[in-house]
Amino acid sequence: NDESGYDYAVAKAYAKINLHLDITGIRPDGYHNVENVMQTVSLCDAVTVELNESGSITCECDAAGVPTDEKNIAVRAAKMYADFTNLKKGIHVKIKKKIPMAAGLAGGSTDGAATLVALNCLNGNALDIDALCDIGARLGADVPFCIVGGCAYSDGRGDVLHKFPSIPNDTVFVVACGGEGVSTPWAYRLMDNEHNNFKDYEPRGTEGLKTVLNGEAPGKFYERIFNIFESGVLDERPVAAHIKDVMLSNGALGAMMSGSGPSVFGVFDSVETAAKVEDIIKKEGYFAQVCYPV
Repeated sequence: NDESGYDYAVAKAYAKINLHLDITGIRPDGYHNVENVMQTVSLCDAVTVELNESGSITCECDAAGVPTDEKNIAVRAAKMYADFTNLKKGIHVKIKKKIPMAAGLAGGSTDGAATLVALNCLNGNALDIDALCDIGARLGADVPFCIVGGCAYSDGRGDVLHKFPSIPNDTVFVVACGGEGVSTPWAYRLMDNEHNNFKDYEPRGTEGLKTVLNGEAPGKFYERIFNIFESGVLDERPVAAHIKDVMLSNGALGAMMSGSGPSVFGVFDSVETAAKVEDIIKKEGYFAQVCYPV
C-alpha cells in the first residue's frame, strides 16, 4: 500500500528479441502466418499499477511521444482486465520507459502484459496464466509471450505459444537502436513484394536452431539465428545496418535485427567486449544496452 491507502504493484516489462522470425504464408484474413522464436531480455520498462476510487483509467509515462489514452496498449489492457473480472476500481498506470519505441522489441506489448500481471496481482490473482494470455492475445500477438517470458516458439498469427529449448543463461547481448522508424505493415508489404506474396516460398524452419540448443554446444545458437525481414529492411534503414556492422567488427559472435526492426542485437562471449560495443554505439549517439536472457 502507498500513503494514500490504495494498493499498487510494480511489474517489470521485459523487452523481446527474435532468435528466429520467418513468414510461412498469407492467411485468408490477410494476416501472415509466422514462425517465431522469441526471448525476453533484461532491458525493461517499469510499470506501476495503482487502484483508486476514481472509477476511471488513467496513464502517465516519462517518455515524450508515448500516448496516455486508449492508443496506449497498457490503457486498453487495464480496461479489458477490469471488464473481464468486473473490477470496480479506478486504475492508474505509470510507465517508466527504457525500451526504445517502435524498435521491434515489443515495447508496447510488454507494457500491456506487465499491466495485466500487476492488475491480476492486485486482484488476488483472480485469473490463471492461460486466462491472462487469452486477454493478452486480444490486445496483440506478442502480448501472451510477454506475459510468459523466457524462450518460446509461436506459429500461426504469432499468439499461440509452444515450449522451445532455452539459450544459455550466461549469454551476453547488446541491444541497440538508431532511432529510425519502421512500420510493421510497411515491412510486411516489403516482404510480400520481395517473395511474390509467399506463393512458392520455402520457410527456413527452426530445426537447425533447436538442434544446436539441444546439442553439446548450445552457446553457438547465434550460428542459426534468422530473420526474414533483415535483407529488405536493412537495405532501407542504413543506421540499423551500420549498427550491425559495428557489432560484428568489434567482437560480436553474431548479430541480427529483431522483429521488423530497426533494433539490432549482438551476441558476445564476455561482458567486457559487450560493454565496449555498448560504449562505441552510445558515443555515436544511438541507444545501446548490455543485457541478458530473462
